[in-house]
Amino acid sequence: MRSSRVLQALTCGLAALLVAGCTGDPEPPAPAPSPEEEPPPLPTEFEGEAPPGIEGEVLRHLHGDDADGHDILDDPLGVRISPVEGAFLISSGGEDRHLLQDAATGDTLWEGEARFRGFDTDGRGGAVLLMSYPEGGPFVLGADGEPLWEPDADGDAYLDGVAVRRPADWSAEEPHGDFTVLDTDGDELWSYTFEPEESGEEGAEEADPDDADDPDGSDEDPEEGTGTDDPERLGVPVAAWDDTVLLDSGDSVLRAHSLDPDDPGAPLWSVSAADEELDLPATAPVPVPQILGVYPVPSSEDDAEEGDGEGDVTTTMLLRWAQPEAPSVLSAHDTEDGTPLWSLVEAGTNPVSRHFDEAGTPGLLYDSETGTLLLSQASGEATMVAVDLAGGEVRWGLEEDAGSISPAFAHGGLVYGDSRSNEDGDLQLVLDAETMDVVEDELSAYVEAVTATGHAILVQDRQRFVFGPAPEDSEEDGADGDGDGAEADGSASPSPSDDTD
Repeated sequence: MRSSRVLQALTCGLAALLVAGCTGDPEPPAPAPSPEEEPPPLPTEFEGEAPPGIEGEVLRHLHGDDADGHDILDDPLGVRISPVEGAFLISSGGEDRHLLQDAATGDTLWEGEARFRGFDTDGRGGAVLLMSYPEGGPFVLGADGEPLWEPDADGDAYLDGVAVRRPADWSAEEPHGDFTVLDTDGDELWSYTFEPEESGEEGAEEADPDDADDPDGSDEDPEEGTGTDDPERLGVPVAAWDDTVLLDSGDSVLRAHSLDPDDPGAPLWSVSAADEELDLPATAPVPVPQILGVYPVPSSEDDAEEGDGEGDVTTTMLLRWAQPEAPSVLSAHDTEDGTPLWSLVEAGTNPVSRHFDEAGTPGLLYDSETGTLLLSQASGEATMVAVDLAGGEVRWGLEEDAGSISPAFAHGGLVYGDSRSNEDGDLQLVLDAETMDVVEDELSAYVEAVTATGHAILVQDRQRFVFGPAPEDSEEDGADGDGDGAEADGSASPSPSDDTD
């Protein structure tokens, strides 16, 4: 693992020489500014060069009498700004008030009072907003500001572009019963019953009385007892994409089933802790798979050399298998057939997940251009590691002594992070996503958010400036139509940026 190689800026302090003159009086102090003196006007022109990765032109500024802004930006407690595909989500710091604004035009896509519960994805992997009305009912907004889903019945829950209706008295302790998977319009896609094991013990199979070849079990197949050979075993929906839903059966096995209207519920593939390719420790307790997300991954250099095509993108599911007091293991799987692509032992132990937890983990940052995923580490050699999702290798890690660097978001092969040091105070760094080399550490403006379409908000001298994408990006966007940006940005869990007011 590469250690942190953050360059420290050299600073020179100018010492003021206090010379007591032998003759004459000392210079009088400068007069204090009058309390009635007005502050200088807000700048309307961006000064200096834009930070690396920001290559477009200034489209508008957001503060001041002549600004193309919104009154939510004047919140005395500040605002949080998050990218949502080709839009900015501006959230009030003082109340549950939000504005979804088209990044290119500044047009309002949606505005209202609601509790923001986080981000999820639609069926194509694009970001959506999980919201709740003031009275408590949940709803989901698309990145275009259009309502995407509301529950049809009590207990209905949104899951990655579909809805799940669980049993009325469902709990993780009593997970069995009748389940229905619906589309966002409320139409049924698949219904089934998740039955408990007849033996009464999760993960155990009844012995076959006709099988007496191995009475002592010494030649037992390592997959036996996990249920991987039982396609009829079902579970609780925990993730979905395209026409696929992933079920957790509670015995460290995940099973993918079809949501194709021609064959709903058909078993597709399964992943088990007992799979030999994962090389997981064969100890108790059996690790629980945590679904970190589903990501579009560009082909690796090795794939390109083998003729698989440079620039191809595959969809990969990433799992974390964790056990108490043991290193956790990452495994990547092809979402088409569940084939294990690689496995990787992490730097140390990580919290053990619970069965039936839905996909997605807060704090993950993904750069789809390089296929680099930044994962927080609970302990061990690093506080965060950058993993190559195509090759399954750790590209670099933030060691404990580099913990003052806090990556905020990734875009276009770069990672933007906040750094705190005794010498320089707080500043923003731009790092290369593949190498962690510092691309720039003396920025003339703070990058607050960058959308999947390449639009950015920069903060400079009490003013926010909106920049457009690079010219070639603009031409491609125009040729491709409006698009949803899902392929351009693979971020599974966008994080609200810190307030800069």
